[in-house]
Amino acid sequence: MIKLNLNSKRKGIAIIGIYFSLLCITACTPVESQDPWAGEIITTRHRVTVGGRTMAYTARAGRLPICDNETGEVHANMFFIAYTLDHNPDRGPRPITFLWNGGPGSSSSLVHLLGFGPKRIRHGAAPVDNQGTWLEFTDLVFVDPVGTGYSRPTKAEYGPEFYQTKGDAESVGEFIRVFRNRFETWDAPLFIGGESFGVRRAAGVADVLRRRHIPVHGVILISASLPLGEMNRELRTALMVPTYAAAAFVHTKLAPELQKDFKETLRQAEHWAETEYAPLLARRESLSDSQRQDIVAQLAKFTGLDTSLLDPKTLRVNLTQFSKQLLQDRNEVIGLYDSRLTGPLEPTEKQYDPTKDPSLKDIIDDVAVIRYMRQELQYRCDLHYQGPFGGGYPPPTTPRGDWMSVKWNWKQSERGSSQTGAQDRPLFRAMTANPSLKVFMASGYFDLVCSYAGNAYLADHLEPELRENVTARAYAGGHAIYTDEAAQLEMKSNMAAFFQNTLSGARQEE
Repeated sequence: MIKLNLNSKRKGIAIIGIYFSLLCITACTPVESQDPWAGEIITTRHRVTVGGRTMAYTARAGRLPICDNETGEVHANMFFIAYTLDHNPDRGPRPITFLWNGGPGSSSSLVHLLGFGPKRIRHGAAPVDNQGTWLEFTDLVFVDPVGTGYSRPTKAEYGPEFYQTKGDAESVGEFIRVFRNRFETWDAPLFIGGESFGVRRAAGVADVLRRRHIPVHGVILISASLPLGEMNRELRTALMVPTYAAAAFVHTKLAPELQKDFKETLRQAEHWAETEYAPLLARRESLSDSQRQDIVAQLAKFTGLDTSLLDPKTLRVNLTQFSKQLLQDRNEVIGLYDSRLTGPLEPTEKQYDPTKDPSLKDIIDDVAVIRYMRQELQYRCDLHYQGPFGGGYPPPTTPRGDWMSVKWNWKQSERGSSQTGAQDRPLFRAMTANPSLKVFMASGYFDLVCSYAGNAYLADHLEPELRENVTARAYAGGHAIYTDEAAQLEMKSNMAAFFQNTLSGARQEE
């Protein structure tokens, strides 16, 4: 009970005032979620030694609400793990970077605990200080989009809001807004980044933040096609040849003269693919038999495949065909996500099964992920930490039916697919609205699902005003570039320079 020490004339007015104050508080407070795992945000403090330098940092793990703006009702809770350096040695606010993986359906555990967080987990061993962490030059927030990790809609009927390209980008953009408000990081220079499908998400989020007038300094895109520019089918096909050449080189399937110098072999493959192969593919129907045989010979030269396996009619190398045929004499198949990795060839298998892909097998220790969160970060949640391969309760009614990609509504994806013009793409809109926005594109030589040469071509052939703001780099890694520690450190060095140059340019413009 509230006691009022007021005279009778003022008592009624005061009561009315209190009533309206309580009404206002109620109206401005989001409706509480019934989700028992929404919980509090857990804060812990740690130290990491990188390159001989010890850094103290604060970790936060928890979930933030994604609310309907009209009603304040919580439609989802999004899980994150954030790292903030305790002492900023630089002048001005420290940059903050939001990162996620792809799928759709992958949690952020790969970019977090193998990639760029302060600790790196290992199978069956304690976490170690991550020499490749980006915490040296930016604070970090690893985000699990709704349906991944510990992030969930509060009701099953809200799921479709998030399980589509547009809603996914909108909700991640909203998460960034809520995070900035919750932790008052409004002045921190903002960077965002994603891997694989997360590249498409990053492009969408950049556009969402543009519309919400939240400035973004940089966008980091890892292992997917650069969502800018145009490339026809023939060029896209041709520029996969250098990626095939990289795989053939590492498995010593090329002629002796091409096994001497990796970079020179790739340069030759790139030149032939762009200047000869792509133009010939474009007029394939009019080619003579001798021209077709010449192309087949060159394809065999750079892919390591026998000429008998190449079709002189289509003059194309299919991705699945290449992965199965390159090492068929050894009864092995190469991984699509890292062609350096091999597994047993199953000749009767007609459809690609990612659960058997050697480059996806045991890429991360799921128990080590949970152990890190529970023991290092003190975040204890009994929910299933969800990734692309499902495994939750109740079990699916169809094979792989609990995969996030099965739930995904591709028909709801907004304009911005590879079928549209550059002017309709989200990242293009964000960059044209903000001419100082910088983009860093990273690809792996051994990633068969992402052409490093294709990304380099797209970056080199953008409009001049965009081209100067896009950096494309390739590394001796697979799809998850950072699992190779040498590539991880090289990428870190490039990223440190990218952040420094981006922030220096922004200060000059001010």
